[in-house]
Amino acid sequence: MASLFLLASLALASIYISQADLISDICKQAVNPSLCTQTLTSDPRSRGADLKGLGQIAIEKGEAATHDAIGVVKSFSGKFKAVVETCVETFNNAIDNLKESSQALNAGRKGDVQAKGSGALSNAETCDDEFGESEPAKVKEASKRAQDIIDILLVIANKL
Repeated sequence: MASLFLLASLALASIYISQADLISDICKQAVNPSLCTQTLTSDPRSRGADLKGLGQIAIEKGEAATHDAIGVVKSFSGKFKAVVETCVETFNNAIDNLKESSQALNAGRKGDVQAKGSGALSNAETCDDEFGESEPAKVKEASKRAQDIIDILLVIANKL
């Protein structure tokens, strides 16, 4: 009985170590490795998840970060009305691309995951371009966070 318990414990430890290796392998290729590790490991679904599962986590976290960026950019609508409207539109386009990326991931269409993820990243970067040098620090920070999380999806998509 004790040997059965030991065997089961070793098997679980092996799964945990291989999962940690997968996340480490992904995150060392990400633009922001520490944010990547924190983003993936903070979700309980990451334990035992494969690339597809981790991709889904990255998509959902990317959508949430992009929603957060919309909230931040809207707080600057008085001074930068036209730019804020463009940012909200492009961030919403990023969210749409992430939703389509999720559908592609579930259908096993790697190329579409890559294309939609890349589109989402480009959409998020557009806000920075619109502000240029006058981009408020809070907007830049929220936009960068969204971009860095979307980048995690792209790293995962390239490994599918």
